[in-house]
Amino acid sequence: PFFRYLPEKFTFWFLKRFWPVVVSEIEGLKSLKDGQPVRGFIMTTPLIAEQMLENKELAIKKILQALKLAEKMGIKLMGLGAFNSSVTNGGALLLGKTKIAITNGNSLTAAVTIRDVENLLREKETNDQQISFAVIGATGSIGQAVAKHFAEKNLSKLILVGKTPDHLTSIEKDIKNNRPEARLLTSTNIAVIREADIIVVATASADALIKSDYLKQNAIVYDVSQPRNTDPEIATKRPDISTIDGGLISTPGINYHFNLGLPREVAFACLAETMILAAEETTENYSIGAVEPNRIELIRNIAKKYRFTPYKNNQPD
Repeated sequence: PFFRYLPEKFTFWFLKRFWPVVVSEIEGLKSLKDGQPVRGFIMTTPLIAEQMLENKELAIKKILQALKLAEKMGIKLMGLGAFNSSVTNGGALLLGKTKIAITNGNSLTAAVTIRDVENLLREKETNDQQISFAVIGATGSIGQAVAKHFAEKNLSKLILVGKTPDHLTSIEKDIKNNRPEARLLTSTNIAVIREADIIVVATASADALIKSDYLKQNAIVYDVSQPRNTDPEIATKRPDISTIDGGLISTPGINYHFNLGLPREVAFACLAETMILAAEETTENYSIGAVEPNRIELIRNIAKKYRFTPYKNNQPD
């Protein structure tokens, strides 16, 4: 917090030279095999979001430093949270550079997102054919998994928004190959989400991308991005809009000894995935790059064993 009182240039200079540090130890997780405690830590790479996105080379250097520190601590598995995943292509750029197994946590995040949005569709109490559904960040790891899953539904329209036209064309081809009748709209212009009843936000941006002007009456916005990319002013400007903090897991009995900005015993799905893989004594990479459908189902079942379930937060009644 004291950085807020310092000049921005000094803060950036200081953080660039600061090594990753362990900020807390996670307690309460136990092995299902022998009941022994599973040790875990929260580590931070000392860069702010803007620095990571503007200087990916520096960000990767910091992440490799964190991996080096983890190796010295005897850690066998590391998860990549928030921008640590996006700047490393979901961990792909770290392969071969560490002895530690890596996961980006996106398999469980995708699993939770799919489950939550399926519930939202049911709660709409209307035929899927009347629902227009949008995914922002559709070419990313989580966005692709969500888009491909809901392309199987008989939706009125599936709107895919991304930054790169070539990547959008690629995912459109994949979907059309599997489901030729899918009604798709792809665009790099975020304004097209005005047509959507339900919007999943799975972007990697330091800014609030989703503004109230972009949303139709009574739309539901499910934001799984970290930091959240939905403008907080929507709550006051547009009371008709439901905004949901997505990708959260209820983790009973776990103490993080750190303020995650979430309710007690609730964690981001990417962190929860790392924890249960560690408890399962996983020593191989799990979620790297794009999310594999079979891994979504597998990690969902593993989470259930540890009583880790999707957190029902401020979802509409």
